[in-house]
Amino acid sequence: MKLDQTIDIDVIDEVYNPSDDSYLLLRVIDPKPGESMLELGPGTGLISMHAAKAGAIVTAADINPHAIECTRRNAAANGVRIETVISDLFQNVKGNFDIIAFNPPYLPGSTRTTSWIEKSWSGGEDGAEVALKFLQEAWKHLTPGGRIYMILSSVGGLMSVVRAARERYESVMLEEHHMFFESIFAYRFKLRYSQNG
Repeated sequence: MKLDQTIDIDVIDEVYNPSDDSYLLLRVIDPKPGESMLELGPGTGLISMHAAKAGAIVTAADINPHAIECTRRNAAANGVRIETVISDLFQNVKGNFDIIAFNPPYLPGSTRTTSWIEKSWSGGEDGAEVALKFLQEAWKHLTPGGRIYMILSSVGGLMSVVRAARERYESVMLEEHHMFFESIFAYRFKLRYSQNG
């Protein structure tokens, strides 16, 4: 999707401010009108709002209650409809989706932190813990032919995630973005079989 300059977002202290990884994910997602989309970890709701404006039926789920409140407020201010739910990954998510989007915490750091901002980037000892946990569950929530869009990082266990995904998913690296200390990658994952199971 292209960045819609008319979408206005407010950011609050306890919520991840959209950054290079957010805009990379935004660029590669391609919702079609009427498709169902789940965004895990919406933060401010930037990507969910773009998808809703493109005609997708959007659910946004985040473990951070401040992020859910921020997404709700931003969606209301921009006149878009998004269903929101507080959820640790798929814990409270119901149904299956044509698209699942996730910009996971992917930098090495403790997942036991109590800081909401640190939780937004701390992906475990090698940075891959949250992404691996996500992929173990995500297939159960895809419609036949559904697709997953996810950001991975060169400093966050990239290869361990891609290797683990091979068991169940076909993966394609869609775009990369180089920064001075890391590279981030937008991946698309699809189930190897059209039906769940």
